[in-house]
Amino acid sequence: MNEANSVKDAINAFYKGAGINLKFTGEVNEKVAEIFGKMVIETQKFTTALKWVPTPTGGKATITWVAKNFTKSAINQLKEEQSLTCAKKVILDYKTSLKLASLGI
Repeated sequence: MNEANSVKDAINAFYKGAGINLKFTGEVNEKVAEIFGKMVIETQKFTTALKWVPTPTGGKATITWVAKNFTKSAINQLKEEQSLTCAKKVILDYKTSLKLASLGI
């Protein structure tokens, strides 16, 4: 699996873990990875479900960072977690930014 597919899988597992019926189908680029990293860090402030994810080196997430830290087993674990209530707010807050980033805007 390439890194772009890993990023999509991670974003979709995050949505599913939050109980949100969304599917990320956009193009993966560094801005998408950066915004997803912000979403994870923001969610970590309110839940222990993502505490296992390290902070990105250099301050912002990259495609490689997402692919490395959201391995298949971690994605499966996230999908099986109970709904992350606080993640719902984060998803709604970043939904437009993520979409625009996937469009290169």
